[in-house]
Amino acid sequence: MPSQKPNKQIFYILIPLLITFTITFILYLFFPPQSLAQLPLQTDIKQDIDNISSFPNNYVTRVIDGDTFELYLKDKVRLICIDAPELGSKGSYEAKEFLESLILDKEVRLEKDISEIDKYGRLLRYAWVNVSLGNENQEIFVNKEMVREGYASVFRYGNDTRRCEEIEG
Repeated sequence: MPSQKPNKQIFYILIPLLITFTITFILYLFFPPQSLAQLPLQTDIKQDIDNISSFPNNYVTRVIDGDTFELYLKDKVRLICIDAPELGSKGSYEAKEFLESLILDKEVRLEKDISEIDKYGRLLRYAWVNVSLGNENQEIFVNKEMVREGYASVFRYGNDTRRCEEIEG
């Protein structure tokens, strides 16, 4: 039987693996891994959770359509005295996008008229938002702005009509 010589290819694979293992082991001994609580990622997540929990109750997190939106605590708000096209109808997506540009990811000031909620459980409110114009902040009456810009029309429904004339004018 012929004598077997070690295959050179095995050495070309084993030597780099042995070197890599040795370096990794030495680094592990001299620089032990941090505990998970000290990793920067954990700190960032904790800060994000703290920031989320500090949102005010009147912070807009989602716009549903041109006259309805959702607040941080999941309350849905229906803007009163206006009616925007229902999703899927002509102008509905433009109305939604315009309302998003006004209030999404911002705090709004809400005002109740007579009714608290509608038959769908949505809060019935007038809304204002602060916007920056140059060096000044200006409060915009959202209901009125939707009508003024042509994305909604005045719609009197029930007894909640105290500001309808202001919105119309």
